[in-house]
Amino acid sequence: MREVVALYKAAGLSLKADLATLNNATRISADPGAVQYLSQNIAFNGHISIPVLTMHTTGDGLVVPENEQAYRSVVDSADNQPLLRQIYVHRAGHCAFTPAETITAARALLHRLDTGLWTGLTPGMLNTRAAALGPQFNIFSSGGQVVSTPPAFINFHPAQYLRPFAIP
Repeated sequence: MREVVALYKAAGLSLKADLATLNNATRISADPGAVQYLSQNIAFNGHISIPVLTMHTTGDGLVVPENEQAYRSVVDSADNQPLLRQIYVHRAGHCAFTPAETITAARALLHRLDTGLWTGLTPGMLNTRAAALGPQFNIFSSGGQVVSTPPAFINFHPAQYLRPFAIP
């Protein structure tokens, strides 16, 4: 909270006025059709029945990494922890993965499906496997340029998602 107050002060803005505006705004209800669609097609309730491996960049500004924390929370609540693993790539951008990172993640999931075991998911092991795919797969395209990029799997724990959506 102190950081928010300091930023408002530095910008010459009124936090109190902005909060009053938000509190007095007309409330918007969720579209019932959208809620029904999500309820039927998206497993935000943690009731997964197959292995799920998520991969997220740590600096994704479009779909924030905190979404992963919210998903883990509902999976944990449904007591399905054994089916979920989450891995992170230390990079900015939405789905900013190299081909090597994507292939490595897919192979990890296929290994889980074939053996019933989650193994080799430490950042070191993932980075070693991705690097072993060679320079043609350890590339990243940005602004029309292709640059050689080492694998960047990392231990990461996203902050708590502030407004989780869960279907009981």
